[in-house]
Amino acid sequence: MPDASTSNPSESSSSIAPIAPTRIAEPLDDYLRQVVQTLHAAVNQAMRHAADDPQATARPLADCEEILRTIMAGDVPSWLEP
Repeated sequence: MPDASTSNPSESSSSIAPIAPTRIAEPLDDYLRQVVQTLHAAVNQAMRHAADDPQATARPLADCEEILRTIMAGDVPSWLEP
């Protein structure tokens, strides 16, 4: 059975060196930042119109669903194509 003092991940993580960013880290961060901003704008638009016209929320929410499906598919190289 492992010793309890060696099984605490927070204690052992202090000896692990930080991971250097890869060449795609910055473009991926930029892309994902844009995705979050787009989702935020779409949700805001849908919520502004939800009380007045519930049907008006359908398109912005469908856009959000499409964006999230794309992200969850995980095809990173296609996101970073120029």
